[in-house]
Amino acid sequence: MEPADLLDQHGIKPAGLETAPAPPARRETLARIQETPPRACVVCGGPAATARAVRFPGAGPRWVDLCWDDGMAVRPRCRVPETLEAIAADLRAAAREAGLPGASPLSFYSSFEAAACGRRNGEETR
Repeated sequence: MEPADLLDQHGIKPAGLETAPAPPARRETLARIQETPPRACVVCGGPAATARAVRFPGAGPRWVDLCWDDGMAVRPRCRVPETLEAIAADLRAAAREAGLPGASPLSFYSSFEAAACGRRNGEETR
């Protein structure tokens, strides 16, 4: 989820947030997080554990201070395929896009044991 989506879910308007420099220096972000007392989370009002500058259309860059839980809700999620088949499909697509010969039948060993035997997915024992 993006920070803008989280704010929108809670009816928080970007115009009501503090203007942020574009882009903020790392030291500015760290100083903001380390303030005592901590800033309030813009979503729930709890102590903020994260801060980031988010550029909003029509409002420009704004500080979005979030508590731990709300900050975790907007963390970038890993988009790497989780299965060997999905990884192989991504590699085949990249090979095709690069114009490499033999990209479509590209196959991989299903395990270390299969590699040791020289047997790729779907191949019979030699």
